[in-house]
Amino acid sequence: MKNFIKYISLACASVFALSACNDDEDIITLDPSTFVAPKLEDPTSNSLILLEENAAETAMTFKWSAAEYGANTPPKYELQIDVKGGNFEKPKVITSTSSVTANVTVKELNTTAIDLGLEPFKEGELEYRVISTVGTPGSQPLISNVNSLRVTPYPTDLSTNWGIVGSATPNKWDGPDIPFWKTETPNVFVAYADLIDGEIKFRQDNKWDLDYGDNDPIDGKLDKGGKNISVKAGSYKVTINLNDLIYKIEPYTWGLVGDATPNGWEGPDVKLAYDGMEDAWSTIVTMKDGEFKFRLNNKWDVSYGGTDTPNVLTDENGANIKIKAGTYKVTANFNKKTYSVEAQ
Repeated sequence: MKNFIKYISLACASVFALSACNDDEDIITLDPSTFVAPKLEDPTSNSLILLEENAAETAMTFKWSAAEYGANTPPKYELQIDVKGGNFEKPKVITSTSSVTANVTVKELNTTAIDLGLEPFKEGELEYRVISTVGTPGSQPLISNVNSLRVTPYPTDLSTNWGIVGSATPNKWDGPDIPFWKTETPNVFVAYADLIDGEIKFRQDNKWDLDYGDNDPIDGKLDKGGKNISVKAGSYKVTINLNDLIYKIEPYTWGLVGDATPNGWEGPDVKLAYDGMEDAWSTIVTMKDGEFKFRLNNKWDVSYGGTDTPNVLTDENGANIKIKAGTYKVTANFNKKTYSVEAQ
């Protein structure tokens, strides 16, 4: 009884379950009084001005010491960020990792800052911390010290003045055109288009003052005023690179799959629609009691499931997401790796 009070069994009674409990296995025990929380290093700079043209570059490398639990199982860490004064009541998880460093891009930090309510072009103050856990979900978290960071974000409007026009598009040759959206790379734009058999071109400002096609031979190069580009019916991701004057058209759909969806685990999946203003994919769907996941192109090559953290996704063997019968708006942001489910 004294040993039970002094030590926590990871295999049986404790939330630190590192192995199954049976008569033939040794029980791993830990002394919580010896645990050591991770400690954040001071940043090299505590004031950052974020620029959209640097979106793909590393804004900051967060570093911390390893948490100590007295076990060989490596801890998992969450890097949490909140607005100053928020007390981490609704923090944003900017990354989950088993490493003791995290490289965060300008785009990732900017998106987080905007989501937390910072205004574009105005300096605001954020606070960040690291939480470690080990073993099964629910294990005792160890919380680091809190550091502060002053950030000046930029607007997150992804709209551009470029679009897709043509007989294969919903509005044909008259437009308005299917919009292109900004990416992390300047002058590289992406559109998500449902097309029919027909032809397309790319043009600026819904006008013919500047347009691109592809002259013979069709080689994926943008030719100013070039020939119409033939396409087959389907859902596509269309990328134009105005730096190198090239383009790419590839089949592309995100969908919901699972026994909670109308077509079960075999599909076809419930298709999600892209919202460029939110940089998110969503649909309204009637579900059954069951589970679902997100996957790309009705295949398992790329899929997202749930994690121990609510509303956070992972593409590394993520868990099926449980849901009750009902009609919902399901939204996912695959850049932020987050999702939401709202009853309708």
